Amino acid sequence: MRTFIIGLFLCLDLSAQSLEKVKSERSLIEVGSFLNFSKFKTKQNAGFYAGYWYRFPVDETKTHLELGTNLGYSKSFYEFNYKKEGLLYPIRSEEFVWNLGARMVKEYHVENMKIEWVSELGLHTLIFNDGDIPKDEPEKNDSQNSYTTNIDTNTATFSSLKIGQGIRFWKNNIGIGVQASYLPYRFWNREITPEGFNSFSVETSLLFKF
Repeated sequence: MRTFIIGLFLCLDLSAQSLEKVKSERSLIEVGSFLNFSKFKTKQNAGFYAGYWYRFPVDETKTHLELGTNLGYSKSFYEFNYKKEGLLYPIRSEEFVWNLGARMVKEYHVENMKIEWVSELGLHTLIFNDGDIPKDEPEKNDSQNSYTTNIDTNTATFSSLKIGQGIRFWKNNIGIGVQASYLPYRFWNREITPEGFNSFSVETSLLFKF
């Protein structure tokens, strides 16, 4: 009986450690620096970003999925003409970016280090000051309160696919990474973005699993 109790205790302890280990690797905090290359930048500065990603369990092929988001800011300046209803409006704005996406991650082990190859597909959004672009008037109906106020944030956005490939190096629960991405803005915004607005980006990151 004593042997059975001791064995049961050890099994429960090992199971708890395994569950704790799995749980500790479900969340990933990412902070880093990015540089977007565009011919419409008149001032180029590296930006900083931070984000959260949820890591799904690793399958038998040592592959797992990550879903998450990053928010970044740079003092770089974009200058371009925004086209609306056949008219061009000059834009000069700092760089705010928001990424929402999915990553497929393949794991490799080299001695006591883990290496991950990352393939990312996401939605990349450039947020900019909309300057003198005329606003679209919201449709009103008789049931709306006449005292309703609309808050104008003076911003507009361009959204694009983000297609990236990167590599990470892990030591325990701390990692570093680098990734290159392509941003085809004109895929969705051909009518309002100038020709040549598509760009590339390079990102370096510091990662924490918990």
